[in-house]
Amino acid sequence: MASWKARIQTQVEQTLAQAAITEPPIPVERIARMEGIRLRFVPFEGDLSGMIAPEDEHMVVGVNALHPLVRQRFTIAHELGHYFLHQRDRLFVDRSFQAMRRDGRSSQGVDLREIEANEFAAELLMPSEMLKRDVDGTALDLVDDETIRALAERYRVSLQAMVFRLTNLGALGAARITPTDSQGDG
Repeated sequence: MASWKARIQTQVEQTLAQAAITEPPIPVERIARMEGIRLRFVPFEGDLSGMIAPEDEHMVVGVNALHPLVRQRFTIAHELGHYFLHQRDRLFVDRSFQAMRRDGRSSQGVDLREIEANEFAAELLMPSEMLKRDVDGTALDLVDDETIRALAERYRVSLQAMVFRLTNLGALGAARITPTDSQGDG
């Protein structure tokens, strides 16, 4: 596993342990509040999904109130990624990122902070160990729409986000994941 992915997984595991969270769905709003982060749901115009910025003695995460709930949850998790991983940088504004979809720029590794924040959000909302336990070594494919949809509902993420996550964990297609497998360097 790449060192930045290992760092993200460790940070998420510590965060979940400190919050005593052992089952999905992950309460990202509660995690933000536990960190002293204030959440503001604002109807942003254009392609703004969310942002994190200092305000007085606190950090504030702005979330686009016009987006669906699953997108808002991903935005909060993404901004928590910036908070935990990039505290040195004090302002992040995210425009038109899609949950777990890398655009041409991020797939080229041009903006590692955004890639890391997306990876953090995926790991926080759909922790690999929880998903491995839920999938329990079963090989899934895209025809298993009902199973994948049920997982998306359980984790309160979009169907697209769950498909990407299961694919990245090697759980879709002929590959299987088991609780003892680890993520690849991918």
